[in-house]
Amino acid sequence: MNKSILITALALVSLFGVQSAHAAITMQLDLGDSGGEVTELQGYLAQTASIYPSGLVTGYFGQLTKAGVERFQTVHGIISQGTPATTGYGRVGPQTMAKINSLMAGGPGLPSPMFWDTVPVLGSPSVNVNETSATITWTTNETTQGQVYYDTTFIRADEATGPRQQPFVSGTAVNDSGGTSHSITLQNLQPNTVYYYITRGVDSGGNMSMTWPNNSFRTE
Repeated sequence: MNKSILITALALVSLFGVQSAHAAITMQLDLGDSGGEVTELQGYLAQTASIYPSGLVTGYFGQLTKAGVERFQTVHGIISQGTPATTGYGRVGPQTMAKINSLMAGGPGLPSPMFWDTVPVLGSPSVNVNETSATITWTTNETTQGQVYYDTTFIRADEATGPRQQPFVSGTAVNDSGGTSHSITLQNLQPNTVYYYITRGVDSGGNMSMTWPNNSFRTE
């Protein structure tokens, strides 16, 4: 992606701000951490596609989350270089935590993100299983193309390289025709077999969210 486009997108996020109703972050977070506080952090960052393009909410602070924190720190003038150990770049230290909590609280002058810079919100999927097929249903808060990726092995998702760029996902993909209510039937499955799957939604602006980690079901 062109570097100047990314800088422009980040500058717009800084100008218009973000807000959410997430719980406050109460502890410093770093690469390798996991738990509810990381989930809150990821859920907040995922509201803005140019900050956290993958939109993954996993509860694990990995490289995707680190990159999102780096973008957040750059946009808000906290730090833009160095490492977590030397300057705090890429980790949630005291200053970054305070800024995130301030924005989470919906401080003054913080209108909602621009429509093109928000990721879809996916509802929890449900599955109706038969011997050789399974129907997966879920909802989204905006019109998206719905997708299911499935396989008999664990689904892998690689890092997106920039805002509104979709990461590679392993497995077989099946798409629907779009909307806010999604239902996709997987055909020609093997009986009595465990399948892993994720659901994904991509909106008209190219912003993407997907369920993570893998869900699973067993055919009859």
